[in-house]
Amino acid sequence: MLTVRLLRVLSSMILALTALSAAGQEQLLEPAVVRNRLYRPAGNLEFSPSVGVSMLTYLTAHYTLDIGVAYNLFDTFAVEGRAGYSFSRQTGLARSISESFLGRDDKKITDELEDLWRMNAHGVVGLRWAPVYGKLSLMAEVPAHFQAYLWGGGGVGSFKRQSLIQCGQVVDRGLGICDDRSDPFDRSTANENFWVKETRVAPVVSAAVGFRFFAFERHGVKFELRDWVFRDAYRVELSRDDWEAGRETGSPASHPGLTHLVQFDIGYTFLF
Repeated sequence: MLTVRLLRVLSSMILALTALSAAGQEQLLEPAVVRNRLYRPAGNLEFSPSVGVSMLTYLTAHYTLDIGVAYNLFDTFAVEGRAGYSFSRQTGLARSISESFLGRDDKKITDELEDLWRMNAHGVVGLRWAPVYGKLSLMAEVPAHFQAYLWGGGGVGSFKRQSLIQCGQVVDRGLGICDDRSDPFDRSTANENFWVKETRVAPVVSAAVGFRFFAFERHGVKFELRDWVFRDAYRVELSRDDWEAGRETGSPASHPGLTHLVQFDIGYTFLF
């Protein structure tokens, strides 16, 4: 819900800027500031590499590298394809939760945790709408032209998931060890080969709000808040003894909900 509220607030800000920009063009003594663009992108290709980091890290954290190729249908509309890879890890909170489950006898029947899927390779195609165009004169010699935009689209991604509470093999049930750590009391020495792991390929939807700044004709930088959305999946009412013995147990959650991976991206844009 926090992600949805953030996107709504940012979308409202862009719509407000659009209205102010339109009103300002009628009142400014020099309306050419908005109308005379540094470069008209319509009919041109562009190339945009970017990096992103997770803004909300709960059980997982992601660091994403993306490459985008877009074709500008108009000055305000473009079709863009993005492909990339996310390097991910479980957070310290996830490891703490994992430790709390090991060796407990009061958690024989339990549910798996939500939002543990981590995105890897992914590709999406979407539309970018940039209704706001303006100029900032931070330095008189080098004015910065900018666009504010909304982006929406979808595609497919590969995902992996490592359980926090289910072992494929327990090394020492008395100590609650679910891995082959060299120091039984130091989890950082484990290679975690025995935690249950899953992989899948699934649809992903992405939406973003952002700004692009151009100080030169074909070169610019962009800053955006992007949300990757995909369906969660996990099992409930698991018998830990059955699972760890290799027997099927539990059932898929009937309403697993959606996972939101919210990232702040910074990138470079080159217009051909």
